[in-house]
Amino acid sequence: MKHEPVDFFTRYFVVLFRDRIQSRMDSSDPVRKLLYLVLGLIFLNGFLFVFSVKDIWQVPKADRYEKPSLLFGLNTEGKYEPIAEFYRFSRVVITDEDLPGGWEENKVIRCFVSTEDNNFRSHKGLDLRGIFRATMVNLLAGRVKEGASTITQQVARLKFLNTERSFLRKAREAWLALLLELVFDKKTLIGIYLNEIPLGHGTIGVGAAAKFYFRKDIKDLSWGEAALLASLTTRPKEFSPLVNPNTSASKVRVVFKKLVENGILDVETAEREFEAFSEYYITLNRSPNDSAFSDRLNRFPYFTEYVRKNLARYIPSQQIYEGGLKIYTTLNIQHQAQAEKALAAGLKQQTQLSNQRAFTKIDSFEDSYGSTYKLLAELHDLPEFKFKISRSYRTFNRAWQEEFRDDLSVLNLISGTEGLGEAIDWNYRTQATEDHLLPVEGALISIRPDTGYITAMVGGSGFRSDNQQIRAFQAYRQPGSAFKPLVYASAMEYYHEHPDDKKNVTAASLFDDSPLQYVLEDGDEWNPSNYSGEYSGFIRLREALELSRNSVAVRLLEHTGLNNLLPRLEKLLQVENRNLPRDFSIALGSFEVSPYELARSYAVFASGGKQVFPLSVLYVEDEQGNLIKDFRKEFESKERKRLLSPETSYVITSMMEDVIKKGTGTGARSYGLTRPAAGKTGTTNNFRDAWFAGYTPELVAVVWVGYDTGTLSLGRGMSGAVVAAPIWGRFMANALVKEKSKSFDFGDAKIVRRTICSISGKLPGSHCYQTEEEVFDKDTVPKEVCDDHRGMSEPDPTPTHTTDPGTTKKKKPNLFEGDEDVIR
Repeated sequence: MKHEPVDFFTRYFVVLFRDRIQSRMDSSDPVRKLLYLVLGLIFLNGFLFVFSVKDIWQVPKADRYEKPSLLFGLNTEGKYEPIAEFYRFSRVVITDEDLPGGWEENKVIRCFVSTEDNNFRSHKGLDLRGIFRATMVNLLAGRVKEGASTITQQVARLKFLNTERSFLRKAREAWLALLLELVFDKKTLIGIYLNEIPLGHGTIGVGAAAKFYFRKDIKDLSWGEAALLASLTTRPKEFSPLVNPNTSASKVRVVFKKLVENGILDVETAEREFEAFSEYYITLNRSPNDSAFSDRLNRFPYFTEYVRKNLARYIPSQQIYEGGLKIYTTLNIQHQAQAEKALAAGLKQQTQLSNQRAFTKIDSFEDSYGSTYKLLAELHDLPEFKFKISRSYRTFNRAWQEEFRDDLSVLNLISGTEGLGEAIDWNYRTQATEDHLLPVEGALISIRPDTGYITAMVGGSGFRSDNQQIRAFQAYRQPGSAFKPLVYASAMEYYHEHPDDKKNVTAASLFDDSPLQYVLEDGDEWNPSNYSGEYSGFIRLREALELSRNSVAVRLLEHTGLNNLLPRLEKLLQVENRNLPRDFSIALGSFEVSPYELARSYAVFASGGKQVFPLSVLYVEDEQGNLIKDFRKEFESKERKRLLSPETSYVITSMMEDVIKKGTGTGARSYGLTRPAAGKTGTTNNFRDAWFAGYTPELVAVVWVGYDTGTLSLGRGMSGAVVAAPIWGRFMANALVKEKSKSFDFGDAKIVRRTICSISGKLPGSHCYQTEEEVFDKDTVPKEVCDDHRGMSEPDPTPTHTTDPGTTKKKKPNLFEGDEDVIR
């Protein structure tokens, strides 16, 4: 037969194979021909099932590991430091330096090799004798009692396969093991194995397991500790010392027996090491549900969770958890730490003051109405009435917390049992509330007005499995009087854009502070009233904001026109897919906003009227330092539109400075805040929500405090001035303590200062005896001279005396005066 000329690859992979098949098929014996054909097809099918082209590229990458991504924040030195990790399982990658002694001396290697594959150094990926032995044992037992996977096969399974029990998976495992032996030496293979083996409680690899179980580095482990890790390879949950300490001790004993059988330890040394390790079980005091995930670096969990959720929109979740990314955020560690301290202390104190008790008669409700609820649930498709914990556990918890814990704590102090004392202290620390009090929740967020960087964000009283709502973004509540500066600024800006003397509004404008009454379309009456129930007659706008007069805010809205103000308010709020209510209640903060939205609106004031785009992540790098996502470019490309004039921002800031100096916001100074600051309190109907929104030249911050159940009251008198302002002041004072104080600067704002009559707000006439300086946009300076006091004598400045001539009678200032009472 004449052969066609072929190249090298064609000859050996096509033509040669074809000729071999042809030679077999030319046999004169049809039975042999059929047998060759069947065997050839079986081999070909088996090879196609086992072999995959991608194995050629995958196997050489077996020594690469999933690595956690790191989240970075800015410290006080202006440098980035890690604040959190993202990973699915805890892993600490070990290297040769972490395994001193090598094959002959390293305890961890010798324990794992003795237990899992004593012939590891001699075989080529498959242990045929071990396979035969395991087959016989399993046949005699009638079940799978013993496995025959070598360490190399286990590496193949851990890196490329699942745990399915099937012939095909075992065949693939054997094939990949052979490839691994061709690519890597034994030292590398044992390193891969030790880094990939799952050892329970969310740990992957011996490095993470050593940290979790013993709080040690791998090189510092004793024989007993190394034996425990080796005992966890088959069923880590069952043999966990936290879950089943007795079973774990028995399994560790088996590992020591293996060490003795293989000549690694003599009997005396093994017994001594095992006895020494037994102390571990005696002193072990950890929950069976403890997880390595709780050891994850996560200093500021609310901020971390917010970043994770937002980052998942741009980067695949798998890459976030496994790609070893470096995520650089806008968080300022000093700001965040002080935000958490200030809010936590304020919420704890307010929980006790508000004294709203949680419902504890659950068992009685279940006994009395459980069957009725089932009927109602079927009729109305209600969720099932069930609990995450049993009745006996609820009963024990209540009895323990209210009756037994304090007594046991005293007895423990007398007896001096260290382990029990630590357990009781831990229970006190982790208790969410005291005496079944319903926890008051809150939120705090701070933003740099010049850059939009979110420097701190706290979403509640504590990030736990049952309290992960990020309220800074997700709690939509009525802001009350904290909304008034937006209304005032919109009215001033309307005149700035549409000059009309009838619509002119300045800080000196006079408004009537008196009762109001409106008849609504449905016939109901609406009577917006002041918090104190008192009215001052005609009052200047600056003083009305200081004292938070509701009637004046409504009259201002009526004066300028609702339709004229709503477009500007919508721009300031920058809300999408939500419409502001078209009624006068908007002046009193009836439109629900989140703390984030209110902070973004106040940032417009602090930035001199420019739009602010808050930012939480700057850029993301991969493991090699390559930039994979730069949020700064998108941020810098956005046009910061002017939403307010610098003049309006200046005047509103000046008015809110007085709110803190002598109005409802004086509580913001209670923690030593001395730098220039402007802000406004807010309280909603029946004291359900307490707000403080404000800013310094460096930072904007908003605090909200209230119950998650929006109908519950914080308690009579618990206004924004009392509850939220001190938290805001404490945060601002401590967060900015290392930053140099500076004055408000609104650039080219055309502001003029004029002396006015303190009573009428006009230019002072010859008979005006009370005057003060006021700031104006140059186009809004009053022109009318006050003539209201002609013929009036100046009041006697001599103070009125009480029965004690040495005592001056003064009206006691009401700290809560003027904070709002929103009627929805």
